[in-house]
Formats: sequence, structure tokens, C-alpha cells
Amino acid sequence: MTNKLLSELLETSANACDAFIKSEIALNDGDTATSQKSSKNGQTLMKALILDTFNEVEEALGENLQETFDYDYANVLELIRSLNEISMYVGAYIEAEEEVIKNIAIKNLFKAINTSKEIYLALFEN
Repeated sequence: MTNKLLSELLETSANACDAFIKSEIALNDGDTATSQKSSKNGQTLMKALILDTFNEVEEALGENLQETFDYDYANVLELIRSLNEISMYVGAYIEAEEEVIKNIAIKNLFKAINTSKEIYLALFEN
């Protein structure tokens, strides 16, 4: 996988994560306008990930088994968590020297991607 694609995945998923965090903080502060604006920004970034970047990652890394991580129910905090996991597994992939470790990182990266997609679709596209 190219560094450019990894950078795009990291940057966009981190920015989406940040937007949803800002949305939740604003909501907790009672600022619904800022919450909605930040949520829309996060949704726009997620659509870009789903329509473009996630597909490119799958093409670059091979078979996606469509597995997901377990979560209680679809909510924004679970989405934030799964977006953060994307970053963790990209980092693990980059740092891995052994092929077996890279393969584990790829499997978990796909699970994080699939979980993010599933939660996003349940929350915003349902």
C-alpha cells in the first residue's frame, strides 16, 4: 500500500473522528448549532471514506472478509472509537516488520473500517 493512500486514510478518518468529537462536546454544552455543523462535517468526511478511500484500501490490501468488531449499539461514540481504531491499525501495519504481523494488522484494519461503515450507515443513512 502506498504512503499516499495510508496518509489519506489516516488524515480523513482522524478528521472525521475530530468532527464527531466536536459535535458531541457541543451537544453536551447545549450548543446544537455547532453540534449539527460538526456532525455534518463528519458525515461528509465519512461519505468520502466510504465512497473512495475505503475502496482503495481494499484494492491495495486484498480480501476484506466483511467482519466487524463487536459494539453494543450504533451511536456516535462507537463511531468515534472505530475511527480511532483505524488509525491504530494503520500504525501497526506501518510498524510491522514481519508479514504475519502485517496480516493481523490488515485483518483488524478491515474490521475497524467495516465497523465504522456499519455504524455510520445505521446512524446517518438509515
